[in-house]
Amino acid sequence: MSIFTPNKTSARLLVDYAAQNWGPDSGEVSPELQRRFLILYDLYIKARTYAIINKVAFWLAILAGIMVLLWPSLATLTQEFGFDKEFLKSAIVQTTVTGLAVLTFAVYNHYKKRQMYLENLMRHVVYSEEPVSELIDRVLKEMEKIDTGFSFSETIGKRTGGTNRPRGS
Repeated sequence: MSIFTPNKTSARLLVDYAAQNWGPDSGEVSPELQRRFLILYDLYIKARTYAIINKVAFWLAILAGIMVLLWPSLATLTQEFGFDKEFLKSAIVQTTVTGLAVLTFAVYNHYKKRQMYLENLMRHVVYSEEPVSELIDRVLKEMEKIDTGFSFSETIGKRTGGTNRPRGS
């Protein structure tokens, strides 16, 4: 079976390549390549999870974006068909729909960046010629950064270009 098909993520291609060349079923493989495969597969599990979240968030974001565009017209259109409900005209409901659209786009963006970062880290594991011990140290440090999650204080600090000290201090 060929690993080169276009209907897969980059992460899947890299792990398929590594499995074919470094995996347990690929014959006599050095312990160094086995460790390289292990760290690559660890990265793949996380990248796959992010890819699934991205697919769901992407389609929800598209749907929510369409709803934001159509919602102002919805009250008028439903009134034409005799379905005159006050909640369709409500600014609160329209704001909620817009907020959900923003949230789904933010989730997609947040996890898409992490997926791309992991795929680039996987590329480094596959293409790098550095010793596995150094490679594992680097990958573990990078995974620690990825696993920190989202922090409002970090985001605010980046936007303001400074520290996050309270005003007046």
